[in-house]
Amino acid sequence: MKIKSKHNFFNLTLNKGFSLVEIILVSAIFVLLVTTFVGAYLYAQEASVFAGNRVRATMLAEEGLEATRNIRDANFNNLTDANHGLVISGNQWNFSGSQDMNDIFTRQIIISSIDLNRKNIISNITWQQNPQRVGLVSLSSRMTNWQKSAPVPGSCNDYAVQQGYVSGICRQNEQQCVKYNEIYLSGGDSFCTIPSADTCCAK
Repeated sequence: MKIKSKHNFFNLTLNKGFSLVEIILVSAIFVLLVTTFVGAYLYAQEASVFAGNRVRATMLAEEGLEATRNIRDANFNNLTDANHGLVISGNQWNFSGSQDMNDIFTRQIIISSIDLNRKNIISNITWQQNPQRVGLVSLSSRMTNWQKSAPVPGSCNDYAVQQGYVSGICRQNEQQCVKYNEIYLSGGDSFCTIPSADTCCAK
């Protein structure tokens, strides 16, 4: 009868121990790889969906600006300072409510005045990309009351006011504009006819 030595028993146990560790290690690596690949796949899928939604949102935002131009062309006074939604009624765009929905997208047209004949328009599109992420596309434009002819300016001051500034004044040169924290308006120089003050500055 053969008797296993303690030395042989120790080697057998040690070999079995190494085999178990190897199995656990391989399993852990496999799980890690699977998790990584699945995560990358899901991220790629979400990125693809987000890109598609962003393209659609951009188109809706551009449509919002174009619709607002059509409303402006019908009557500039329709551009009231507020948040608006859009609706087609009688084959024409009109404002309706404070926002409008298109599938998963919410559109809001934000109008604010620059002066009596100019408006700042923002077309915002938002959507819920996932429970933790909200998508946003925002486009802006300035619209003028082109149907109302602007008066011909008669001075540097008139020209500056038409450009949206508070006032204008003729100074000696551009450096003088900078000195008084003013903006140089080259288009207004023609109204500054005195040689010592032939530069139009605005503030």
